[in-house]
Amino acid sequence: MKHASLMAAAVAGIAASMMVAAAPVQADAAKAFKGNRCAQCHTVSGKHTIGPSLNGVIGRKAGTAEGFKTSRYSKSMVAAGEKGLVWDAKTLDAYIANPKKFLQDYLGDPKATTKMAYPGLKKEDQRALIIEYLKSAK
Repeated sequence: MKHASLMAAAVAGIAASMMVAAAPVQADAAKAFKGNRCAQCHTVSGKHTIGPSLNGVIGRKAGTAEGFKTSRYSKSMVAAGEKGLVWDAKTLDAYIANPKKFLQDYLGDPKATTKMAYPGLKKEDQRALIIEYLKSAK
């Protein structure tokens, strides 16, 4: 019984320390999302604004956010979804780095473009934080 109590206390302590350690990472991730202009047009709350909500974007087919009109996406984004693009960490990283180039490469179309005025984010660490933030938004 004493052993079980000690084990439970140890597990609780480890879990609490993990939560405390995760809190700064989550705060940094949210700050990266807001500080790199994502939040100007996107939310993770499920509510669409200028752009589609990014809640649940990981694993979602491109150009298919439920309740966001297809006509509000660029034709290239819709075409990428129709071609089979499903967002994961790797595709999001490449897209966030340079959205227009990503779509051009994915579709093999030098005229492919987005409706975003966003040129991309070169800072790999910031992209990684944004992707972690999007993973946590489900």
